Amino acid sequence: MILSRYFLKAIFSYTATISVIFILIIVSSRSIQYLEQASRGEIDPAVVFSIVFFRIPEFLELILPISFFLSIVLIIGKLRAEGEFVIMEQSGFSSNKIYKLLALPALCISSLLFFFSYTLGPNLDLKVNNLLKAESLVTSFNSLSPGKFHKLNDSYLMYSKGKQGSELNDIFLVVKDIEKESNALIVAEKFYLINSSSGGLGFETGNSYSEIEPNNLMTVKFQRLALNSNFAPESNVLENLKQDNSLNSLIWASSISFMTLLSIFIALPLCERSPRKGKYSRILPSLLIFSTYIGLLLSFKGGEVENIAYLFVVHLVFIIFSSLLNFYMYKA
Repeated sequence: MILSRYFLKAIFSYTATISVIFILIIVSSRSIQYLEQASRGEIDPAVVFSIVFFRIPEFLELILPISFFLSIVLIIGKLRAEGEFVIMEQSGFSSNKIYKLLALPALCISSLLFFFSYTLGPNLDLKVNNLLKAESLVTSFNSLSPGKFHKLNDSYLMYSKGKQGSELNDIFLVVKDIEKESNALIVAEKFYLINSSSGGLGFETGNSYSEIEPNNLMTVKFQRLALNSNFAPESNVLENLKQDNSLNSLIWASSISFMTLLSIFIALPLCERSPRKGKYSRILPSLLIFSTYIGLLLSFKGGEVENIAYLFVVHLVFIIFSSLLNFYMYKA
């Protein structure tokens, strides 16, 4: 019982410590990346912390399985190198006993990963996506300069005579409705951004001219006019942000959780070592094998592979691999 508590405490402690180290490294790296984008005027420095914070669950989807796997390799390797594992085995602490003990932290981490990947992660990704879209829109709007024609996208063509602060003065905006194959023209004294999140555009004191039907224009005079249309172009900030549909999220969450459960059957046999080798001699090859497993799964999440059967093949390969490892471990 004492050995079991010691072993579980060590597993959770090592996993938490390694995870914190990885989180600090990744958060620092991503913060530098976003700050560089902020220095180029692509995003507001004030939202950098929010973006990084919202993406922590996404980072943990990979950090937790790797940390858990490494903790097993480190602890078992240390016990074997110092001769403590032999004493534990003589006390009835067999490989089967270790598997039973590892099942508890594996189930806890798998459940946490499923929550991150299927529930919390997608919602926070949406928040990050909206933040970056809003920042992209503000950047696009601020880049508009007077005295030039600006093609905002396929539907908007704008020209202004002057600019005062965040407002453009004496503008005309051509709005093209591609579906209805009709055009509208807005002429206003002021043009500004109302809401960066929704892409709301505001106009003051002007007229709008809409083509109801061929050769038939409708003219509306207004003091204030709002137009909801996000004209921000796609930027490299948003390039890698893809919202998964619920089915893909469920498949990915199940896949990453299963990988964590299977990892205990890969890690323990890999800890078998030659007496002449050091206690940490298995870390690098073990990490390379597990990183390959994660990398193959990430091909699905990244959109490089869309066939769901690919995931089953990857898992099947590593199930067979872990079975062979355990066969040779028990045979030895």
